[in-house]
Amino acid sequence: MATDIIGADLVDAIRDRAREAELRGKLADEDWALVQQHNWLNLYLPAELKGRGFPFPDSLDYLEQLAYTDGSLGWTITLCSGAHWFLGFLDEQLRASLFIKDRLCLAGSGDAGGSAIPLDGGYWVEGSWPHATGAGMATHLTANLILNGRVFPFLFYADEVELFFNWTTMGMKATASHGFRVRPRWIPGNRIFSIEPEKAICPDPVFQYPFELIAAYTLAVNITGMAMRFKELANQSGKSDDIRFEMERKLLFENAVHHWQVVKEGSVIPPETIKQTTATARNLTGIVIHLVQDLYAGMGLSAAKEESEINRIWRNIHTAALHPLLRKIP
Repeated sequence: MATDIIGADLVDAIRDRAREAELRGKLADEDWALVQQHNWLNLYLPAELKGRGFPFPDSLDYLEQLAYTDGSLGWTITLCSGAHWFLGFLDEQLRASLFIKDRLCLAGSGDAGGSAIPLDGGYWVEGSWPHATGAGMATHLTANLILNGRVFPFLFYADEVELFFNWTTMGMKATASHGFRVRPRWIPGNRIFSIEPEKAICPDPVFQYPFELIAAYTLAVNITGMAMRFKELANQSGKSDDIRFEMERKLLFENAVHHWQVVKEGSVIPPETIKQTTATARNLTGIVIHLVQDLYAGMGLSAAKEESEINRIWRNIHTAALHPLLRKIP
C-alpha cells in the first residue's frame, strides 16, 4: 500500500513508537501531537466546523492508511472523528464554546448506560459506560442516556466524568479505551442532542449521511488497512481469501462513493441499504479473520512474539473484529 497520503517518513516514525505505545497503554505524545497538527479528527467535517472538508469517500482512504500505519492510532482517530461528527448537531452556543477549547477531542460510548430526568431547565443525570476509545485524551465525552423511555445522546465535559481503567484486551492496547462514569449531577439543557439527519444544525451533506453508515464504513476500513499491512509483512499471496478480500474491499469503497452521491443529491438512504452496508462490513471482517489466520498459520514462531509488528497487528485485528458492528451475529 502506498504511503502517499500521510507520507513515508511519518509512517515510519509512528511505527517506531507503536511498541512503546502499546506497553504504556496509550498513544505516544508525539503521535497525539500529529493528530492535532494534521487535524485528523476532523477529516470529513466542513471548514466552517474547523474540519478538513474531505468528501466522505476520500476520508475513508485516509482512515484506511492510518490503520495501515498503526491499528491503535487509526482506530482512535476513527472513533473520535465519529464523535466529532456530532458537532454538526450540537446547540450552536455550546458548539462555539467547544471551539475555544485547545486540542479539542470528543470521545464517547454508544451504550445506553445512564439515565436523565428533566430538572430546572436541564437534566439530573447519572450513568456508567464500559468503554470509550480515546477517553484518556478526551476533552469531552458523549454518552447515551435513557430519558422518558427513549435513548438520547448527551455531551459531558471531561471534568464531569470519572475514568476507570479497565482496558485490558490483548490488542488495541494503545487506544486506551477505558470506561467512564458520571455521578449524579445536574447538567444544562443544551447538552442533549439528536443525530437524526433532519436535526442537523449544519447544512453540509455529511450530516445527512446516517451515522450507522458512517460507523460501518469507517470501522471497516480500519480492518482493511490493518489487513493490508499484515499481508505485506506476511509476504504471501495467491490465497483464495485474498481474492475475496480484494473484491469485498473494492465493493465497500464503490458503495461509499455511490452513497455519498445519493446524499449530495438530496436523496435519503433507505434503512435496508444501511443494513446491507453493515452486513458488508461484517462479511469483510470475517474474510479478513480467515485470511490472517491462514497466513499466520504458515509463519514461523517469530510471529507469536508480542514485540513483533505482525503479532501486534494480528492481536489488533482480532480485537477490533469484536466491535458490535463488525462481529459475526450468532
